[in-house]
This record gives sequence, structure tokens and C-alpha cells, in this order.
Amino acid sequence: MQDNRPLRPAPGAKHSLPEPYRKLLADALFLLLAFAIIAGCGGPLRFPSAPLAEKETGAGLVQAYDTNGDKRADCFLTRDAEGREFRIGYDTTGDGAADAFVNLDDIPFDDCRHVVIVLDGVPYDLVQEFRAKGRLRLFYPPARVISTYPAMTDLALAEVFVSPKPLGFESLYYDHRANRLGGGTSDYLSLKNEAWAHVVDYRAGTILDPIAYLYPNHVFDRELDDFTNLLARRDRRHVIGYFVSTAGLATRDGARGIEKALDAVDRLSHQLVTESRGLVKITLISDHGHTLKRCERIDFRKFLGDRGWRITDRLNGPRDVAPVEFGLITYASFAARDRPGLAADLLQHDGVRLTFYQDAATIVVRTRDGEARIERRDDRYRYRASAGDPSTMLRVALSKSKGDPLQLAPILERLKAEGKVDADGFVADRDLFLATADHRYPDPLDRLWRAFTGMVENVPDVIADLSDGYYAGAATRAAWFDSAASTHGDLERMSSTTFIMSTVGPLSGPLRSRDIPQSLERLTGEPWPPLRQGTGQ
Repeated sequence: MQDNRPLRPAPGAKHSLPEPYRKLLADALFLLLAFAIIAGCGGPLRFPSAPLAEKETGAGLVQAYDTNGDKRADCFLTRDAEGREFRIGYDTTGDGAADAFVNLDDIPFDDCRHVVIVLDGVPYDLVQEFRAKGRLRLFYPPARVISTYPAMTDLALAEVFVSPKPLGFESLYYDHRANRLGGGTSDYLSLKNEAWAHVVDYRAGTILDPIAYLYPNHVFDRELDDFTNLLARRDRRHVIGYFVSTAGLATRDGARGIEKALDAVDRLSHQLVTESRGLVKITLISDHGHTLKRCERIDFRKFLGDRGWRITDRLNGPRDVAPVEFGLITYASFAARDRPGLAADLLQHDGVRLTFYQDAATIVVRTRDGEARIERRDDRYRYRASAGDPSTMLRVALSKSKGDPLQLAPILERLKAEGKVDADGFVADRDLFLATADHRYPDPLDRLWRAFTGMVENVPDVIADLSDGYYAGAATRAAWFDSAASTHGDLERMSSTTFIMSTVGPLSGPLRSRDIPQSLERLTGEPWPPLRQGTGQ
């Protein structure tokens, strides 16, 4: 994760290596230090992934586990008709049969510790598939959560933890007041863009974040070890832990990497609940999804330079453009004075699917062969083709490719038939959300509107949403990857859709990231985020 502003040596300074090589060498030394920190970490898990045996009983399916490694069953989990584990049986006499039982649903939340695990970058569909294999059955079924746009950690978790708005989509952003790139690596390392991190009880030091993408298995084991040690201290009732390495596992190994993390979380959950005799309740949350598609980097600096744009970190002329390149992600953002011109040129690249920019009181959505505009009135949105009668939103239905960049025409036709489109063509935000939660582009109007209006302090001028098989980001960071098995950030469903699930009780979806606080308060009957012990806050 690199700050891409040019390094300017002091007058008279001499360097034996060209700047790109010096930056790569600095990266290598940084990563060696981080790798030294995680060396020697062990695994804390004792609960097995699979049972020794299982059988159907009158109470439900019972699975027998060996939790102490003596090859004999000592823990028995019973599932109800919906497949959720609701009862634990213990063998206290050593005869291989349960003789003591705990009914989990009989234990009030107030009597339990609440452990919240935040996994970076886990898509909803993958959790559903993992649960269909019989895993994560201590939990009620997952609720679908639609992340922010872009689908990024700091944006989503600022909403989940009700923390101050980030400075930018990432730690590097364009500061229009100062007319230059702002933030960067130093801001990232000091958590300046992620105030939400001060709410959680465990978040690995940011020095480990780069290595979490190069050696994610090592960092995941370290995070798991550290978090388990924190839980063992038993000095707080609410414990929240964030795991950055799950995003690294996805980036390196795709679905297989995420499944490794889910397996470990499932085992840890069983371990915590069975060893406490049911006195631990657990909630799992993720910030955004992942594409689960291999992708290659776009060099936007070269592409735009070849088209006559002047690549810079300060805007002076009409053909100046400042790419904001930090993480390896499936969208790209830019600062430029000629927004329509830049949006049009970006669409000439095969890797750009959509472009967005703000024009007065509208958000413009463009493809290579069409354009639409998003408008908001109170809590209602209108989506319409660029020209024509503004009261006739359904003009977009004439052509999916040329007049409907977000492919909303069938949904809007249905809403109109249901009487949910007013005379001016506006639809209530809630109706649009429910109608588009499972769309190719989930909840697109509200997410795009908020991306440009009030979600962060420093808003880009143009955003490019990338096609399958492409990502953007810092060249120095991309140098460590020949390609990425998966990443995130774009408007599409896999990247945008994640989950929340809990052993406390069921959560109803679909939800937005910003709905999670209220949903957890309803579920637990307690404030969210939890009050910090000893602070009254």
C-alpha cells in the first residue's frame, strides 16, 4: 500500500538507484520487518473441523466430536429442524455418551459474553455455500448486507461502528482545497482514515497489512492467535476483533482462501461456546464482498497519457488528471477539471465498464454507448436517460445497452406497475433498495449518490468501475503480484454483497452496512457499538 506522490530529493542529493527501485527496496525492507513480527505463531484451535460420527435422533441430528484428541467423542451437538445447533451434550464420565446438556436458546444474552468477529472481504454467496455444507450451524442463517460504494473497508466499517466519516475512499485521496494528493502510507499506518479501528478491541498493527496480502496464511494464524489470547484474558464482556488477513486470503487464493478462514472461525466459535457451557454469544460481520475472479492491473497513467492527458499530482490545466492509486481494487478514482472528457476517455479502455461523475445536482452514469442520470428529491430517487421528458423515467426501457447503463428498466417497469413511481418519475429509496438488493448492481442509486455526496470528506471527480478481469492501484504494490485471484471495490453483486449472522438470534435482510447498528441493538437490547468499559462512551 503505497503513497504514489513523486518523491522529491533534497537539492544536491544523489541516489545510486532509480526511484522505482528505491521504492521497491523500501517495500522489501518493510515487508521483511513485518514478516519477522509474525514468525513463529502457532494455532490456538482445539475444536475439530469434522465430527467423529453423527446420527438422527428424535431430538434432531446429533454430531459427536472429539475435542481433546483422545479418539473418543466427548462433545455432542444437536441440530434442530432448520439445521441450527441448539443443544450441547457433554460426556463427563468417559463412557462415550452425553450425560450433561446445555440448551443454548435458554441462556439469556445478558448472561453471556458477546464476541464480534469482523472478517475483511467475505461475499454473502460464499458464506451461503459454506453453510450449505453443514458449517457455521451454531449461527442463525446469514442476512444479506449491501456494502457501500465503493465496496471498501473504511467506508463500510465507519457505518457499522458509527465512527467519523473517512477522509477519502482510501488513505490516499485528492484534496481539492489544497489542490494536491493528500494522505498516503503514513495516514494508513496511523489509522487516520479508519477511526472505526479505535472502536474494536483487536486489530493487528497496520505494519502487518501489506504482508497479509503476500503471506495471508501466516498473518491469519497470527491474528487468530492474538485474538484468542485476548479472549482468554476475560477482562471484558464485549470483545470485537477485526481480521484483515481474510482479504489477503481471498486476493491470493480466491474462494479457497476464504473457506480456510471460515473453517477456522467455525472451529473457534464451537470452541468458545462449548468450553463456556454456552455463556458466549457470537456475531460474525464482514465489510464487503470479493469478486472471486482473477484480474490484471490497468496502467491508467500510461493509458491516459497516450490520450493526451497530463498525469500530475496537482491540477492546473484542463487536461490535467491526478489518478488516486493506493490499494489493488476493482474501481479507480481520479481528480480532473474536465469530468465529462475524462469519463469518456476512460471508457475507451476495455477494462472500464462504467464511469460516474457529479454534474450539478445529478450523478451521471456512462457506458461506451449510453448515459443515464440519478437525481434525488427528499428520500426518493429518479433514474432516467440523458435527454427527454424528465417525468418519463421509463424511457430507459427502450434499450438496455444504450439507455440503461445500470440495467434497471425491468425493475422500474415492475415498480411502476405496482404504483410505486410518482408522477415525476421518482421512487422511494426503500422500495428501490428492496427491489435491487439482489440485482447485478445492488442498491445502485443510493450507493452512487452517497459516494459523491457526504460519505467521505474528499470526493473524487470521476470514478471508473472496472470490468471483470481488471483491477487498478499502486504500481509499486502491484509489483508484488503477478495477478490477483480476487479483489473488490466495484458496483457488482459479488464485490458489493456481504453478510452478518449471529448466535444471539435471527437477523432479517437485506440490510445496508449502515443498518447494522440498529439491527444489533434490536437483537441484543443493548447499545451498538458497545459502551467502552470504564469510559461511559
